[in-house]
Amino acid sequence: MKMPMPALVFALVLCMAVPSPAVTIDRAVHTPPEYDTFVPPGVGESYVDPVFGFSIKRLSDAATLSDNAAGSGVLTFVSTEYPNASPFNRDNSRLLLQHQSYFALYDGNGTYLRDLPLAVHAGSEPRWSRTHWNILYFVNGNRLLKLDVASGATSVLHTFSEYATISGRGESDISPDGDHFVFVGNNRYVFVYTISRGLKGPALDTVGHGFNSLQIASGNRVVIGWLPNGTARFTGVELFDRRMVFQRQLAHALGHMDLTRDAAGGDVLVWTNSNDAAPLPGCPNGIVKVRLSDARQTCLLSLDWSLAVHISAPDGNGWVFVETYAPGDPAPSAPGWAPHTNEILQVKLDGTETRRLLHHRSRPVNSYGYQPRTTVSRDGSAFAFTSNYDLAAILGRSVDYTDAYLVQVR
Repeated sequence: MKMPMPALVFALVLCMAVPSPAVTIDRAVHTPPEYDTFVPPGVGESYVDPVFGFSIKRLSDAATLSDNAAGSGVLTFVSTEYPNASPFNRDNSRLLLQHQSYFALYDGNGTYLRDLPLAVHAGSEPRWSRTHWNILYFVNGNRLLKLDVASGATSVLHTFSEYATISGRGESDISPDGDHFVFVGNNRYVFVYTISRGLKGPALDTVGHGFNSLQIASGNRVVIGWLPNGTARFTGVELFDRRMVFQRQLAHALGHMDLTRDAAGGDVLVWTNSNDAAPLPGCPNGIVKVRLSDARQTCLLSLDWSLAVHISAPDGNGWVFVETYAPGDPAPSAPGWAPHTNEILQVKLDGTETRRLLHHRSRPVNSYGYQPRTTVSRDGSAFAFTSNYDLAAILGRSVDYTDAYLVQVR
């Protein structure tokens, strides 16, 4: 199906350099034109967001890519994995995207190179090394493995024979020092593992305390997001040292979040307080910075209650990226289209500025896959996101359809 002509007029840019747009920082309602008809350009081509001016490059077309895991047919979706785990390697020369049940390797410009071995599947949590551009770590059962994407060689780094399985719960990345992971064994025992020494630290037994997420901060401290809300132990979000000794509670409720450093060099958690029964005053449905040192909170941005978010943080460049999505699927002409609806934002960690970058145009035609899962490079210079562009309605694609897109931040 051809792209509607008005969309071509405002949008299509073929392999051209795009000037840096004027940054939009207001809190007005901005709606995307041709919301129900716009079709993105082809793979490798870019268009300029007609409202905010940022160039968006299409990286994939799932309907034309072979599903090599199934052995036949084409893919239903291509996507980013999760906002907390950067898909960009150390020098941004390689990018990982999920091809349905496995991962594929792209170059830094977003050009597809090849599929990774099927052992690097959707549940294997592939994570880039911070010291080598070509090294990727992943888990399989109770083993931590290493893949050299240049040579294709795979090796086992460690087998945790005391457990049947290990994982980072899908949201943790490698530590800021590049030498540690936080894992949970048998979905119960949380510990820090040192790559260079092959050593496993003391484990926290979480029996009787359900949790959703694990993350590792500088100093190899561990942040656990517990399922219950409250102020008691094993509720909300808690901080532990590398030996899994409790330090303090950081938040009263679990929410989408990521770790980084602020402009002063302090370790912070950037978190949505939407589930907090006693949120920071004046910050409803807020994006909140929480200092790890003392759990002090700072409101960065308050959003309408119709909006949910994901958060992705680079390595301490003073900014964090926030993607909003509206499960209620409002029409741009409706009163329910609030400021910042279905946008990707760049939020300054001192709370003084929110830059509005683009409308991601992904629509809630299913329960999860449509969510953009915006994820930023470690230096904050680029991010990738997932969108269906409502092509289930426009082109008759599957309700599970998505593709991936790349934005360079100037």
